[in-house]
Formats: sequence, structure tokens, C-alpha cells
Amino acid sequence: MSLSSPGKALRGVFESEKTELLPLGSVPIHAQMAQHAGFGAFQLSGGVSAWWQGISDVGWLTMTEVVDLARRTARAADIPIYCDGDTGYGAPLNVQRTVLEFIDAGVAGIHIEDQREPKKSGGVAGVELVSDVEAIGRLNAACDARDKLDEDFVIVARTDGYGAAGGGLEEAIRRAQLYKAETGADVIFYEGFHTWEQAEIALKETPGPAYVVGVPMIGTRTVAEMTAMRQAVQSLPVFLPGVREVYHFMVDAIESGEATGFPEYLQKVNGDAGTKYDIGWGAMFGRPSSEEVRRIEEKYLPEDAQRDYESSAHAGETY
Repeated sequence: MSLSSPGKALRGVFESEKTELLPLGSVPIHAQMAQHAGFGAFQLSGGVSAWWQGISDVGWLTMTEVVDLARRTARAADIPIYCDGDTGYGAPLNVQRTVLEFIDAGVAGIHIEDQREPKKSGGVAGVELVSDVEAIGRLNAACDARDKLDEDFVIVARTDGYGAAGGGLEEAIRRAQLYKAETGADVIFYEGFHTWEQAEIALKETPGPAYVVGVPMIGTRTVAEMTAMRQAVQSLPVFLPGVREVYHFMVDAIESGEATGFPEYLQKVNGDAGTKYDIGWGAMFGRPSSEEVRRIEEKYLPEDAQRDYESSAHAGETY
């Protein structure tokens, strides 16, 4: 299956009657996992994608590097991919190229923030905002590019007004209302809140689809409760278990000085066989699959040039 309009599919997620869970990850296989598990869309994190490349989330990566990862992620899955577009990477002209490049990459939508460059990771100290006029200019440049290139593409206006120097809840709401009134942004994204009480106030004051992100809040409200307060989507940081489990495994190995922990872990993996958690070693998420490669060989190669899959020691095994 391929998406005829990734943006239209993503709009359906944001405009759903209930809060939709949105897996937040950093690499293409996370998107493939999200699709296989049954999620309707996947969000490619800017900050975490940088971390997974060994880079801090301080605006170090260029637009072309970010889009390259987004392109590979969009190719890896058939669900819409929603990406972090940072500040748009420059002046209005640069913002328009950013939108063009993400659309060309097959991405369904991006969020653009109102931080001053170089940006900071959301929810940390030192965040500063650009003026109202500059923020509005960024968003309108993005929306004009969207309307010219792909009207379905989703533009999300993110405000860091809550955690910025001199900011707070009132400033975040003021900014969000301003962006909805003065730009063509489709969705509002509030970054860095601390409580659901703050979120409920902000969402009540925000027209159209909107959502709030705050790490202390994740998982502390049900979908029904979030739906009642008009939370459009809820980010689900799926990358964290992968980071922590890998590090735990490495620390245990260094402390023991042995590889003996692997058989124990492999036993856990094998224990999932035949259950909904069974993914083997994970190669099932890759494209093209081993089975597809074999079908292509059998279709396009003469019989005497095809590989022998049946008489090897690994006959029937796929990884």
C-alpha cells in the first residue's frame, strides 16, 4: 500500500474525534514498527533523531541532513510521517525551501517553532523566542509554500512560549491565538507544559486542532480524558526503551566482562515466538524483505542463476 496523499491522511489523525496516540521516534525502523503495530501515523523527533546520530539538539544539523532522514523514514513506511521542522532553517525564503524539501521527501507535515536561532531543545533552559512579526512571517511563508505545492501538507505552529525566558502560560496562549488568527497554520502545538491543568486551560482557549507536550504529563490521563479537553494527539516516546535497554545491556556486559548475558536475552526473545510480540531479530521490518528478494530473483533470473535456498544449513530461516 502507498499513500496517495500523506498530508490528507495526517489531517485525518489531527482532526479525529478522539485523541490519537502518535509514536515519537528517531529512525525508519521505528516508523515501520509503528505501522506494524497498527498506529495511524508516526512522528519523527528532531531532538531524538539528533541524539541517535550522536549530536545534541542545539540546531547543529542542517535542513538537508534532517530531510534526508525524513525521506528515508517516509520510504520505509506506508503511514503518514510528521516531522520536526525546527525554525524552518532561516529567513522566509529558507522556510519555503524547507517546506518544498519535506514535501518532496514524501513527508505528511511538519511543525515550525517560534524559537530564536540557534534553537534549543524544547523544555530546557535558555529558550528565547523571535518577535511576533518574525514568527508570523515564518508561518505564512510556510503556508504559502504549502498552498502552492501541496494543499494537503500539514503545517503545525509550535510555540515555546511557556518555557521561554519571560514566558509562561499566558504568553503561550497569546502566541497560539495570534498564530491561528494571523497565519494559515493547521494545528497548534504547545511545547513544554508541566501539568494537565495548564493544558486544559490552553486547549480551551485555542481554536482548531491543538495539542500539548509535557514529559511529566505523558501517560497520566486516559484517551477519554484527553479527548474531553480537546487534545488532538498524544506523543508516545517509543525511542526511550530502545536507548535504555541497549545501555543496560552494555553496562552489564562491561561489568561482567563476558558475553554470557546474551543467551539469557535471546531466551526472552525466543519466548515471544508465536505471540503478538514475535518479531524474531527484527528483520521483518526491513524493506525489501528476504521473501521479496527471493521472489524477484525467481521472476527475473534464469533457473541456473538463482540461489539455492533449500539445501543450505539455514534453509527456511530469515533474518
